[in-house]
Amino acid sequence: MNGTARNITLSDARRELMRNKMASNGRKIINELSGLKMRRSPNVVMYFRRGHLIVENYITRLTFQVDLNAVTLLSYFSGWRTASEVSRSLIGYTRESVLRSVQNLKERGLLITKDSDEAKLEDKFGEEWLWPIASRFYHFSTKIDDPHNTPKEVMKYYSRFLKGRKQPSIYKSYPRRPKINLSRKSSREAPLFGALRSRHSMREFSGKPISFNELSRLAYYTWGRISYYETREFGKLLHKTSPSAGARHPIETYAIVNNVKGIEPGIYHYSVKNHSLELLKAGDFRERCVELTAGHAWTKNASALFIMTAVVARTAWKYRAPRVYRAFLLDAGHLSQSFLLVATALGLGGFCLGTICDKLIEKELDLDGISETALFVVGVGQPVRSSPRPGRGPFHDHFQPKDRPLHETN
Repeated sequence: MNGTARNITLSDARRELMRNKMASNGRKIINELSGLKMRRSPNVVMYFRRGHLIVENYITRLTFQVDLNAVTLLSYFSGWRTASEVSRSLIGYTRESVLRSVQNLKERGLLITKDSDEAKLEDKFGEEWLWPIASRFYHFSTKIDDPHNTPKEVMKYYSRFLKGRKQPSIYKSYPRRPKINLSRKSSREAPLFGALRSRHSMREFSGKPISFNELSRLAYYTWGRISYYETREFGKLLHKTSPSAGARHPIETYAIVNNVKGIEPGIYHYSVKNHSLELLKAGDFRERCVELTAGHAWTKNASALFIMTAVVARTAWKYRAPRVYRAFLLDAGHLSQSFLLVATALGLGGFCLGTICDKLIEKELDLDGISETALFVVGVGQPVRSSPRPGRGPFHDHFQPKDRPLHETN
């Protein structure tokens, strides 16, 4: 979580200290604050951390370490009220201490002002994000704000948490139960089987461009409309190569084109309806790719980077249970595997990334992060054909699978 936890208090015992800290500018702010109508943010949760009570606004990702006085103060702002009104209701506390505490809560995003941009955004959030707190808290509290995946930071993490520690087994087995060995061979070898065997993540690219047709096929067979069908209850629904809960298909895709023949570099939106790229921003965004993927330097060498977002209303309109939030993540997973298989079938190198800077992406694409929110990234490029097998460092999860005879059993 972001932010530094701080204690707040309404105690009269600190009255003199607070008076000494309140400069003329501070008094002016307090006076202006006293007449503002405010209420508690609906996106506030409370929990204990290391014995302290923590209050967090999971939209702003700001936290406060609080005492019971602060909880009491927050409870008074269940509806739109002014700080002066609340001060008069809190008998036994000085007006200055109440107003100062209200200011602290406002600065941390726990109180919002009527008709402010924050209030309008939260109203929109309540209208469109129809799932209860569990899905909301998970989604927004796990967003990444800043790059943190530099090689130095990765090695620091490895040394601190992983080095020398026994890993869990990569297999689960019931050795004492009856076993039937299955065949790996097939009398009918479909082309898909070869693509499945050859698929692996690639992060080294030759720098050569991919073709217009290759990008077209990637987009069509991953996100494109294969067909559609009419339903009595829900009207026209899309049929794509990947499944989607309720055929809602909430995923939208934005392509950062770096090196594709016949397409100028820039950021595009992929139109499923027209199977076309709609130019949003022209220019060279290779370095921006690194920032948007939380510091993954090799992404700037990809021919194209595809950002997947979710349009919340498409799924939330039909399903209201918080568990359905998982459908967003499952959809992104289904689409990513389809993308990687199509890239493999075309002889290209593909990869997928879950570590992305959500807020930077949403700002770049002019998304509010509520009605449409960033989820996942996949990318493609021309593979380095003659490069040796990459070394296997502590975080090397993208090497070629070790060759083994097809008939070999575990």
